[in-house]
Amino acid sequence: MSKYMTNAEAKLFYEGRVFPTTKFGDITIINYRERRSIDVIFNRTNVIRTCTLGQVLTGELRDRTQASVYGVGILGEHFTKSNGKFTREYELWSGMLERCYNSEEKFKRYEGYSVSELFKNYTLFSEWSFKQIGFYQEGWHLDKDILIKGNKIYSEDVCVFVPQQVNNCCIRSTNRRGEYPVGVSWSKQAQKFETYITRFGKRKNLGLFHTVQEAFLVRKEAKEKYMKELAEFWKGEVDTRVYEALTNWVVSEDD
Repeated sequence: MSKYMTNAEAKLFYEGRVFPTTKFGDITIINYRERRSIDVIFNRTNVIRTCTLGQVLTGELRDRTQASVYGVGILGEHFTKSNGKFTREYELWSGMLERCYNSEEKFKRYEGYSVSELFKNYTLFSEWSFKQIGFYQEGWHLDKDILIKGNKIYSEDVCVFVPQQVNNCCIRSTNRRGEYPVGVSWSKQAQKFETYITRFGKRKNLGLFHTVQEAFLVRKEAKEKYMKELAEFWKGEVDTRVYEALTNWVVSEDD
């Protein structure tokens, strides 16, 4: 086709023609106004989009209603960038999907983790995020297992935003702990078990003990006390459910 074709000629030439996309099946041009304004329909889903002729010819068009991010994530109509940078909600969303559905070796420790159907939709995840306490706080994290220890499903019912300080103290080490409970180790020099906790970013040694169980129970008591301190420190800023979870936290050997 000549690039000097008139709009009327191009309309006759292109309308009704089918073109492939790289990831979303074929599209059909249903309305040609000019090179920069063309309506197409995705043949798989009947979704209509306005685009340019260049996007049609290169196959770059995305059907934002189809799962395209890590095989499960649906972009929807919410924007992913602002001023040329990915939005906070998009980085949270794509990072969550990456942890759960990226098969690379470095994500193996997240095997068995998943995302709820609502959270697989970027638009719905964004709308949920905007309503949550702490979303707009710099340095706060999306947490999935403070409200339910050991939870492996990111969902609208159990996810909350928390300060990094709170997030760090609630991380469980089920897959990474060694022979002894978290925070307990054998001291070759003292020939006893030693234990510690981290309080407000600083390590606090809790002493030496003859048995693992003694060391663990001392650490358990100290950390549960610290969790209550954290709850009071952040009271009024975190979600009330987070405050209650910290106040009632029961330390296990993986905490």
